[in-house]
Amino acid sequence: MPSSRPIVGIDARMWGHPGIGRYIREFVRALAREFPEKRYGLVLPRACEDPPREPNLFSEYSRSGIYGLREQFEMPRRAGKFDLFHVPHFNIPVFFRGRMVVTVHDLIYLRNPGGFYSPAAQAYARFFLGLLAKKECLIISVSNHTKAELLECFPKIRPERIVVIPEAASPFFKKMEDRGIPEAFRRRESLERPFLLFVGSFKKHKNIPLLLHAMQRLRDKGFPHELALVGEPDPKNKGLLGQITGAPFARMLGRRSDEELRLLYNLAEALVVPSLDEGFGLPVLEAMGCGLPVVVSRTASLPEVAGEAGAYFDPRNVDALEGVLYNILKNTELRNAMSRKGIEQAQEFSWVRTARRTADVYERAIASNL
Repeated sequence: MPSSRPIVGIDARMWGHPGIGRYIREFVRALAREFPEKRYGLVLPRACEDPPREPNLFSEYSRSGIYGLREQFEMPRRAGKFDLFHVPHFNIPVFFRGRMVVTVHDLIYLRNPGGFYSPAAQAYARFFLGLLAKKECLIISVSNHTKAELLECFPKIRPERIVVIPEAASPFFKKMEDRGIPEAFRRRESLERPFLLFVGSFKKHKNIPLLLHAMQRLRDKGFPHELALVGEPDPKNKGLLGQITGAPFARMLGRRSDEELRLLYNLAEALVVPSLDEGFGLPVLEAMGCGLPVVVSRTASLPEVAGEAGAYFDPRNVDALEGVLYNILKNTELRNAMSRKGIEQAQEFSWVRTARRTADVYERAIASNL
């Protein structure tokens, strides 16, 4: 694409998704604000709600779905229009020969904790990650944990090709001083009892049954707390849905807006993340930004994110989770201390910093022809 300045294209087809979609939305908007003199091209899904409005972003729209055959014919053509193309997931365009930067969030498809993913899904991930390992493009990893796993699974990747750039929480997720608004939301949602919060997908590696088990034990000890689960249930995981609906203390709240999520973070007693694996763990940062204590697995990337602000447990030991929750729910001073530490920890991460470091990777890739 002829231009006095290189133009970076970004595959933003997952714009409306949770998880990776959140990553795309936040870093793209921060990138546009931090570098108003530069132009960035986005490949958005045709049915895109809330497209970006920044004047230095321009968009084209794709009908290709994620992980499909069609994208392998369409995306090389679209990527070829730019001086550099950023793919924010491992589904790289196989036949594209231009400069490319790829973000890898996790290797959960390969590790497959809990046996959730099918052999076909694992084979798909191994093929594309293996192809990525052979290419000489730069790779952005969202955590040191993911970088270490990439190097372990694909030892031919040169370590200097992988740049660790963490995600961040939007400044929107903060402690609300006006308690009237959250309390009105509590009444509207019938959340009269104190509650613990889970935010994420319902896939097996999220380890929700352990959390249900620990919650039942606490209830048996007389704790009145409920468990609010935010996220879209997976219809393929019918066994888990049965466990949740069969637990009288569990409430599925579905997918919620950022406004509602912030209210939930401000109302809950703690966020619990019992995952067996995580590439990053963005809800941990969002919760800490709101002053909510976080109880997280001592595994994968989660200690990188929660730091000294988190309360940790072995995700395969229900006694450990029950014990940590018991101590936190019994000790107001401990919760207050965790709240203060969490706010400080969340401030160590910034989408502005993520955008700047991502722009540095773009410059490096363009200069080195990677």
